[in-house]
Amino acid sequence: MNLCIFLLATIGCGNFIIKFSYAADHVIIETENVKSDSREGRAIQSSTYRLACPGLSECLPLRECPQLLAEATTRCYNSDRSLFCGANQNYEPFICCPIAYTTPPFQAAADTTNNNINYQDKLSGSCGKALIQGSYYKKLGAFPFAARVGFKNLNNGNLVYPCTGSIISRRVILTAAHCGLAKADGHRLSSVRVGEFDSSKDPDCSESGYCAPSAINHAVSHVVVHPDYVNGQYHHDIALLILRTPINYTISAQPICLQRDRNGLVVGKRATIIGWGKNSLSNVRSTEMQYLEVPLASWDQCLRVYGSSGALDSQKSIEGQWMCAGGEGKDVCNGFGGAPLFITEGSTAYQIGIMSFGSENCGGLRIPSVYTSIAHFHNWILDNIPVE
Repeated sequence: MNLCIFLLATIGCGNFIIKFSYAADHVIIETENVKSDSREGRAIQSSTYRLACPGLSECLPLRECPQLLAEATTRCYNSDRSLFCGANQNYEPFICCPIAYTTPPFQAAADTTNNNINYQDKLSGSCGKALIQGSYYKKLGAFPFAARVGFKNLNNGNLVYPCTGSIISRRVILTAAHCGLAKADGHRLSSVRVGEFDSSKDPDCSESGYCAPSAINHAVSHVVVHPDYVNGQYHHDIALLILRTPINYTISAQPICLQRDRNGLVVGKRATIIGWGKNSLSNVRSTEMQYLEVPLASWDQCLRVYGSSGALDSQKSIEGQWMCAGGEGKDVCNGFGGAPLFITEGSTAYQIGIMSFGSENCGGLRIPSVYTSIAHFHNWILDNIPVE
């Protein structure tokens, strides 16, 4: 069950027009606010629905009380609403949080170099947290940070998903620049599909019986590609997809944190890449989201593999913009372009790279892949995303 589905039923959806654009078997949803001159209409759009909490607790957004995430999820699955006390205009659930538990929302950094808008203003709320956690659990809800980048066939309207991206805020998907540009084979960037785990099922349901909300295709408003990226090359391979409508965070759609620096990113450290596509361990492309753990490798290893190919050569290449990972005889292959590479510290996921390119000998021993470095482009990301 969606964590705030009963809150939506309680407070309604405000004044919205929902437009449906059909593309094959998926619906792309675009939402527009309806202007209202009535006092009631203005109040609904700007209000926060909040009830009083008992004892030494206060009604706070769920993201500000991370200690109760697991408990809130369990109660919601059991249709127990006792912890929940309201929602804001974005339908973000509020819960009764004991005062001793309250912590400020995720704060990752002070001001960026070019402005005084801090990280909290840019990437509001908590990040990197799965609502379902377990040391060995890797199924629905374990990695809710990935999204599928959809391209529409201009001839027949069908949607294909050749790339992956990561959710970094309610309206921004981070991906590779080569995934953010129009395809030359009659396809056009159309939408981003969030909240999906198994592309053959809708909705996705776990073996234990709970189901996630149906995946949603959000129309892309515009794309911010790094100005130094050159189509067909790999330097500055980073882009932001700005969505027309905000993502409603659910058990299968959550934002990931961004790694600000390279501290602790040493050779041999294990990282995880997630996405939809084929990996070297399988002969078929699975319909389920795939994950693979790979070791961080030295840049010299990538230079030895790709130095003679020319892939790393360009007049605008900058030292440090890439990172190297893999090479132990397994890797992700087709369909993982733009996918997030992340590390987990405690129970929090931090994205450290964006899948840029690899070898045709996918998964070969001592054949790593090349990722765009998040730390190198961290300030560029913050400078180019809209404030929520």
